[in-house]
Amino acid sequence: PPFPGIPVVSVFPALPPVLGEPNTLVCLVENIFPPALDIGWTLAGVPVTRGVTHSPYSPTADLTFVRFSHVPVVPAAGDVHACVVTSRRDNGTVVAYWGEPGDGAALGAS
Repeated sequence: PPFPGIPVVSVFPALPPVLGEPNTLVCLVENIFPPALDIGWTLAGVPVTRGVTHSPYSPTADLTFVRFSHVPVVPAAGDVHACVVTSRRDNGTVVAYWGEPGDGAALGAS
């Protein structure tokens, strides 16, 4: 397991992605401690705020927290979305990516 307090971030679609069909991207942030961080979204490096929602912090059995963020999307070839998580404690940033390369195959978080 990672060191407590270093966020672990993953991005995935709520539904199987289909080019041109509305969907929602989910950003799952785990291993949060203390529960003080900011979650943002970008599309091709440009900040996205429309439709973004965040869950409350939820405690876990290992004494850390998890939090979700959601953003509505319409997948298009070549789009690269990023969930950017910044700790308010040390300003450290963790980024997870999701996109649709030209062949339509989903690109997972990295």
